[in-house]
Amino acid sequence: MTQQTPPIPILSRSSHLARLQVDEALPFLQKALPNKEFSVESMNTIGDRDLKTPLTDANIPTDFFSRDLDQKQLAGEADIVVHSAKDLPNPLTEGLVIAAMLPAQDTRDALVIRKGIDLNQGGIIGTSSPVREAAMRKIYPHTTFKSIRGSIGQRLDQLDAGDYDAVIIAGCALQRLGWEDRITEWLDYETTPLQGRLAITVKAGRRDLIDALRKIDVRQHAGLVAMVGCPSDARMLGGLARDLIQAADLILHDRLIPQEVLSLLGARGEYVGKKGHAHSTTQAHIHRRILHESEKGKLVVRLHGGEPGILGHLGETLDYCHAWGLRTEVIPAISAAQLTAARGQCSLTHRHDGRSITFLSGHKGLMDHEPAALSPQHGNLAIYMGVRDIATSRQRLKEAGWDINTPVTAGLHLGTPQEKLIHSTLEKIDLEALESPAVLLVGPRSYKPRYTLFTGTDPAKFVEYGPLLHFPMIALQPRPLPERNQILQAGLAKWQGIIFPSSPAVKWVMEALLEFADTRALAGKKILAVGPLTAKTLASYGLKADAVPEGFGGAAALATHPDLTPGVYGYLCSSASPVEERKKAFTGTGIELDAQVYYENASTPDEKLPELDFQRVLFTSSSTVKAYFKKFPEEKTRQRDWLVVGSSTLKALNALGLNGLIIS
Repeated sequence: MTQQTPPIPILSRSSHLARLQVDEALPFLQKALPNKEFSVESMNTIGDRDLKTPLTDANIPTDFFSRDLDQKQLAGEADIVVHSAKDLPNPLTEGLVIAAMLPAQDTRDALVIRKGIDLNQGGIIGTSSPVREAAMRKIYPHTTFKSIRGSIGQRLDQLDAGDYDAVIIAGCALQRLGWEDRITEWLDYETTPLQGRLAITVKAGRRDLIDALRKIDVRQHAGLVAMVGCPSDARMLGGLARDLIQAADLILHDRLIPQEVLSLLGARGEYVGKKGHAHSTTQAHIHRRILHESEKGKLVVRLHGGEPGILGHLGETLDYCHAWGLRTEVIPAISAAQLTAARGQCSLTHRHDGRSITFLSGHKGLMDHEPAALSPQHGNLAIYMGVRDIATSRQRLKEAGWDINTPVTAGLHLGTPQEKLIHSTLEKIDLEALESPAVLLVGPRSYKPRYTLFTGTDPAKFVEYGPLLHFPMIALQPRPLPERNQILQAGLAKWQGIIFPSSPAVKWVMEALLEFADTRALAGKKILAVGPLTAKTLASYGLKADAVPEGFGGAAALATHPDLTPGVYGYLCSSASPVEERKKAFTGTGIELDAQVYYENASTPDEKLPELDFQRVLFTSSSTVKAYFKKFPEEKTRQRDWLVVGSSTLKALNALGLNGLIIS
């Protein structure tokens, strides 16, 4: 005769809500312990028996709602105890461990208001939580607060009897009890950590239960929460930050994220930005999204504009995530103050003058800082969010001992087409045309760099001519892939070789080629590049150019190369390419160009030149020259240094009566 295995004893508090919580936990327990039976018992705890002592009383023990359960479990009378996680003491009673945490239900508080009551006019709110009281004072400042005890049902009875005008109750408790219809208002503030989550405790020596319950422990399966800083200039986004963004399931992002980065997010991006003196997403809402999505096993990225640890919400989010047991990672970014300093070529600190720097919020015009704390003896200042109250801040700094001639560099709209630097002094800064968002550096000296305006599409290949201010005058778009495939397949059947006029042409030809073949399809074909940068791009695909001119002479220089093999060559060019001029250049070489438009050349929408100061303009093609002076004809009279790539680009500049320097 087979001996029947006794059921696993489960223990909980005796309230109706506690028994419903056991019912909620049972499916998880059955998944972790299949083919096991369970028995359920309940009991009152100290907190259930003592309904008079306010929970704000400093003498209440931390195990007010769990001591009796813990003692019975340690005595071996229960294998498993189901708790509201927020009721557990920290540290946990010796000899016990939390074997599993279950996914959180709605973590918000709910307000239940007695019929006919308008809390805007005042009233008595029942709560025994200082956290709830502090939050509600901001929402309903004319109300008073009174301690309330008892089960959820008992608290609602006290409300209905007129003892209170409203009561605050955990929303998930009302949902579990089926009383959600009693909710008047959901409250959007940070609630007690672990509210809405159930915890399962076992004795520390029960390895069998600990191992079995690990499979339902949400802490084991929750996804990573990555707090990623995003610089205003997308080019400065680091490799690890980019990897996390690409791998993320959900990306909660700020307002000040560059468009180049936003384009990577797609449907995974969710805007949760904040803006001073305007409606914003609450931090509590953001935290709830992080919790519930990470508990589903998702990789959640909180994408901050700038450095999240400088006057951001990084600290609050770390506190929240660690209180809930979530894994976190922090990726720093170039801060707005650092970027302003770099753009203005000034040092945030200096060995001889300003040996430290303080980061401040300019809200309230620095009135929440004592003058002694603002003294120049403490070093330089970086003031964020200070445009609105700049006049007050200026006065406060003067009172703190700052000289009126102290340099102030302001970085406005960093990383955007409207980016601007203002070089001023403390005496005049409140008279400047400041706009938000802005960062003000007080103290550091600026050397006012003069930029080279780069009009092409790929500044990475021209960084030595910097500092570059990227302002593309043309936008290149490949023809649809099926059309490129058709051109390439037909051409390979008759061409003796291919002339690549640019690096983008290489990329788009290879993309098409690999759709129907591989690089072996180019065997026996001559590969010509119009310049070293194009040849370098070919090399990245494992292709060596058979002929490439030195420097940036372009197609005209290629036509003079001594090692050209006659034949018909595919010339896969842009819609703006001067094809007849190119054919004429190859006259007498034995090369016949079969020109095919492989990508479109369109002008960009920018109708205003950058605010940053630039002395040189670098043109990469004749089309950039034409587009630039068509949009900005007044530039023909400016005293600038014109730099050009290739003789055809110089020719386009000369046609406008301007001289330029061919770079090499």
